[in-house]
Amino acid sequence: MTRRPWILVLALAACAGVGWVREGSAQTRLVVKTARAGTSYYALAIGTSKALMTVPGVEVSVEESLGSVANVKEARTRSNYLFSSTTDLIAQAMKKTKPFDEGGYERIRTLWAFPGVVMHWVVRQDSGVTAIRDLEGKRFIAGGIGTATERLTKLVLKVYGLEGKVDLPAVDLKEGVDAVANRRAVGFGTGSPYPTPMVMELVATTPIRLLEIGEAEYKKLHEVDPTYSPTVIPAETYTGVGTDIRTVASPVLIYTTEDLPEELAYRLTKAFWEQRKLIAEAHATGKGLDIAGVRYGVAKVHPGAQRYYKERGVEIPASIR
Repeated sequence: MTRRPWILVLALAACAGVGWVREGSAQTRLVVKTARAGTSYYALAIGTSKALMTVPGVEVSVEESLGSVANVKEARTRSNYLFSSTTDLIAQAMKKTKPFDEGGYERIRTLWAFPGVVMHWVVRQDSGVTAIRDLEGKRFIAGGIGTATERLTKLVLKVYGLEGKVDLPAVDLKEGVDAVANRRAVGFGTGSPYPTPMVMELVATTPIRLLEIGEAEYKKLHEVDPTYSPTVIPAETYTGVGTDIRTVASPVLIYTTEDLPEELAYRLTKAFWEQRKLIAEAHATGKGLDIAGVRYGVAKVHPGAQRYYKERGVEIPASIR
């Protein structure tokens, strides 16, 4: 008789323990934000969410984004928030330069590398545009409003002496395919790993050409913004483009904020790298993920992520530890 109260207490404690685990699990909700639906980065975000949800008790939702600038700006106020950005924008945010001059971005922390931005400048094959210089006087969608792509396209046009000489409508990039297919624009710019779904959608109905950046113009660009490096889109990546295309690329990483718990950051980083097959299944560029790419981060690496990289023997530069 005297034992029954203790049995009841233990039973209640066990139930409470189970209830706590479930409640705690339900409360661990994360958001991953990269780019617009229909882009390579959105597909990669879906794969990332699947990898992260292998961590017990973690739920992840993927949000559409207006672009990297918007992603970075939201980091000032959001928690349990993971987002992608090019390194140049994070550097601007840390320096409080426009469009991040309001400050508050010192809370950003680096988690891991993502496939880098590869610039595609796409035009209709029958547009008469065969080089970037030919865009003068033409209507061209520079990229999504407020995106790193839009910023880079405008910078490249400036390098070519075309600032203010190209009609750049302020429209969302999702309108790019339709605008080009229906001749409302000669082309558009998009920054994404190749093959990017947006370009694949267009080539299914419309012959295209990809524009190259010249060697001299690249050198001028590098002087202004050294975060971009030369790269090539291989021939036959897209139907009708039979030669290698010289373009530029920029590192992209996944970032979070300093208030993400250290243990959670560790488990998320571990899950991302150990379940990366799920990311590769979402988009082919996931096969080329490089764990050492974390070195390209500009913000300090989150302590939880640092712990995982130390276990794996990945060197973190002193400047971002």
